[in-house]
Amino acid sequence: MGNPFLRRAYAGYLIARGLSNVTRTPRAIDTAPAMPRTPPPTAAAPPRKAEAAPLPPMAKTRLFGIDVCVISYDEAIARIIAWSKTVPARTVVTTNLDHVMKLKKDPVFRRCYDEADMVTADGMPFVWLAKHEGVPLKDRVTGSDLIEPLMAAAAREGRSVFLFGSTMERLHGAAKILKARHPRLEFRGAYAPPFGFERDPELHAELLSMIRTARPDIILVALGAPKQEIWANGMADAVRHGVFVSIGGGLDFISGDIKRAPDIMRRTGTEWLWRALTEPARLGPRYAKIVAALPGLYRAHKRDREEHEAADRRRAMAVLSDERFRAVRESARETDSAAAAAEATDTFPPERTPQHPPR
Repeated sequence: MGNPFLRRAYAGYLIARGLSNVTRTPRAIDTAPAMPRTPPPTAAAPPRKAEAAPLPPMAKTRLFGIDVCVISYDEAIARIIAWSKTVPARTVVTTNLDHVMKLKKDPVFRRCYDEADMVTADGMPFVWLAKHEGVPLKDRVTGSDLIEPLMAAAAREGRSVFLFGSTMERLHGAAKILKARHPRLEFRGAYAPPFGFERDPELHAELLSMIRTARPDIILVALGAPKQEIWANGMADAVRHGVFVSIGGGLDFISGDIKRAPDIMRRTGTEWLWRALTEPARLGPRYAKIVAALPGLYRAHKRDREEHEAADRRRAMAVLSDERFRAVRESARETDSAAAAAEATDTFPPERTPQHPPR
């Protein structure tokens, strides 16, 4: 196998096949085919069902120019599980201040946010700001913390999973750990793309064929922002099935290759400091820029929120004006109809005479 793509794809298949033998389950993964260039006949895969009943809309609040879902972990997981067996495909984004900085300069990234089906708060500044604005979030739903309960729900509900991103070694390590914790969890494959894969049209076609063939219900995308969100958004449009969940470095933490911050730092919102100290060359400059930009980001948030609320008021007034116009028009129609009926029968309503008291 001289082709690097084929080597990586076959390695991902071997991971899925090997994990199927960790425990004996009725949903064995070794029955899944390897990843051919062309999809199998449509009869081999059951079609996705449309939603039996529309899910209720999610409450949202405007923070740092982003519509963030006011949602708990349990609600987020329940919605992802419900989406995973329906069409169309969905995307889930977990936002932080690094994303806010990049959104200002990247219109493609901005479009991914606008088209995302769920945006949750990953960074603690979103939690603090929401509380300050009087609309506290139910939970800080981070990509890394979402993986474990989501995989438990996927195993319980019979949903299949595909791992994409990071490195093959870390994907293999994370998959083995997740399979050991959740024996009924079904993996449809794993793939770590080479550097610059997003600029290779031929490789993109291969990846599209691979995802269509595997037909996973949930795809965990671990590429880092904005690459993971852009890839997930484009792939969701192309395959039309599955839920693409962008999780950043979550699989690296599970595999044990990168140590995560202690719980106390995660709860107090200082996890960024831990990451900056453990990976100073890569993350130190990023967090330094974010800290320096915080006052400007808050001012931009206030302007955006005021503009957003003003736009909401204008839309509400437009709707109210339209409703009043329709009411007046309907009243005029009823009056015209009554006058036309009276004229047709040559009868007129009696004149109204004022009732004055006797002098």
